[in-house]
Amino acid sequence: MPDTWRLGTGEERVRAAIVGCGGAGCNTLRHVTPPAGVERVAMNDAPHPSMIGIARRVLVPSGPLKDIASLEEKAIPTLATNEEKELSDVLVDRDFVVAIGGLGGEFGGWALGVVGRVARILGDTSLAFATVPFTAEGMLRRHLAEAQLATLRGRADGVVAFGNDALLRAYPTLPLAKAFAAMGAIMARPATALATVLSRSDLVPLKRFLGRAKEWRFGMGSGAEKHRCFLAVDEAYASPWFTGRHEDIRQALVLIAQPLGASYADEVLREVRLRSPRADLAWAVLPEPAAEDRVVVQILAGLDAPS
Repeated sequence: MPDTWRLGTGEERVRAAIVGCGGAGCNTLRHVTPPAGVERVAMNDAPHPSMIGIARRVLVPSGPLKDIASLEEKAIPTLATNEEKELSDVLVDRDFVVAIGGLGGEFGGWALGVVGRVARILGDTSLAFATVPFTAEGMLRRHLAEAQLATLRGRADGVVAFGNDALLRAYPTLPLAKAFAAMGAIMARPATALATVLSRSDLVPLKRFLGRAKEWRFGMGSGAEKHRCFLAVDEAYASPWFTGRHEDIRQALVLIAQPLGASYADEVLREVRLRSPRADLAWAVLPEPAAEDRVVVQILAGLDAPS
């Protein structure tokens, strides 16, 4: 029988850091409105306009990042480089780390792996949100992104990948600059939501929960009026980055925004369970009410881990 687990019931809130890696990650960070106790960290190889308004910054050269990201914690279980130590200085008082960035470049993709490695050495639970390059960007960039994604999955407790091609399939007339901005706003939503709702007592079981999936996908939807819960969950499952095989989902992390004074969690979870009956569910109601009497559902779906 699959489990159902409510997040955020502990007394102490998490001490979270959301780290934007490279230009794409730092631009996404600007869409994050951090709640109390959550710190934004901009990480790049040089000052960049995307860092404007971000107080905590880490500047490290891109050259060594691939080698650092590739270090195995079991072989080298301590912070072995100046770059790791500099990053650890801003994460040392955190216990939940979210890394955001784009794969396929010389900085962001490897920086994501470094953040995951440092978080693991510090004992923090970590989750990464990463974009995969457009096909039009060329095979070299795609191959580099695949190598970075494989490394990242060995460093962070969970990795949610967003294909840029899927965004253009969903919104074919969207100009490229607006597509990148839209992607940043979408990735910022679950990062901010999780940092808002988690309790510190959630972190150890959440690490295990994330680790039971090979890969993670994201979907979001909203619904109004009589069938709002059905519509919201249905739209989330139809999201361009979600999985087409709902029965493959083994873990689902469900974040619910609902009208003030309403209680739709049971109905939302029932809709998720109908679509993915074998999934263990972790869920939370977001403190910020949904607008216009709507229900908004965000789902992080975990697919089978290799045996």
